[in-house]
Amino acid sequence: MAKLQLENLRKQFAPNVIPVKDISLTIEDGEFITLLGPSGCRKSTLLRLIAGLEQPTAGQIFLGEQELTNKPPGDRNMTMVFQSYALYPHMTVAENIGASLKIRKTPSDEIKNRINVVASKLGLSELLDRKPGKLSGGQRQRVALARALVRNPEVFLLDEPLSNLDALLREQVREELKQLFENENKPVVYVTHDQTEAMTLSTKVVVLLDGLIQQLDPPSRIYTHPATKFVAGFVGSPQMNLLPLKCQDNHAMLGNFSIPLPVLSTIPADIDMGIRPEDLSLATGEDILTVEGKVFLVENFGRELLASVKVDGSNHTLRILIDPDVSFNREQIKLALNPHRIHWFDAKNGDRLNP
Repeated sequence: MAKLQLENLRKQFAPNVIPVKDISLTIEDGEFITLLGPSGCRKSTLLRLIAGLEQPTAGQIFLGEQELTNKPPGDRNMTMVFQSYALYPHMTVAENIGASLKIRKTPSDEIKNRINVVASKLGLSELLDRKPGKLSGGQRQRVALARALVRNPEVFLLDEPLSNLDALLREQVREELKQLFENENKPVVYVTHDQTEAMTLSTKVVVLLDGLIQQLDPPSRIYTHPATKFVAGFVGSPQMNLLPLKCQDNHAMLGNFSIPLPVLSTIPADIDMGIRPEDLSLATGEDILTVEGKVFLVENFGRELLASVKVDGSNHTLRILIDPDVSFNREQIKLALNPHRIHWFDAKNGDRLNP
């Protein structure tokens, strides 16, 4: 067992084309690290650098005490699961799983034993004689995972492995993945743009944008204390309310309403306030921090309603989650803001201002 380390890893194609910008990252044994970000944030490029499918322009990659920076992919003792299952259509499930072992001239008895062990773990024992064309999408994904597990690698790399599955099957396979890799107790680097996968699977999440790490933290910290406005807006569904406001006498002005600012080291003239829809509620007489407005849209999600409210005296909209059994006045609604769940960001650089 060994930890995976990236030190100032950089990939540059041209002076102004730098997809990976001096990233340093350590993944310990048993850690499940997810590279999360929108399309084009270079998360897959970073994964390919780790795998050896791309060569870095600068920086180093270590696995334990061994430097891997210039080693070919086959010598890194890592295994990668791709978005496409990449199964051999003419081979059976058993042959697909054991293909890499056969290439390495592993004894046939050992190949058979390893195949049976991983097939049992992934519920494939009854499918070993089938070919990929006779498997469902979920079964094919399990075969791809089995092919990775059978090698007994030191590091697992997964590039959006669930993106080809439908929503229900994705949820099922996600649960299986979490249990599987908890038992393996090895470093896992997982790439996805799906925040649900990142939040449920990971021990830590790396949020990327334009080849830079925006935040590296456990999922709960990413959600409750986003380091930048980008992270705040990207993580969470429904999306966080983010409102550009003007500051005046230690208060931010939201239409006809004044929102007191916490103690900040600096207070810029322009500030962004963030608050999640679940941190708003229908106001009662006991609430101190309130705003009023008119509901112009209601979306029914079954267990809750998502109401969009135009705040009086402004063009700003606040979205709030409401119990569908609760009645409210759409023409004039009063909202309470949880002052402990308000996030403040510098409007210019997007950095978080409050602790």
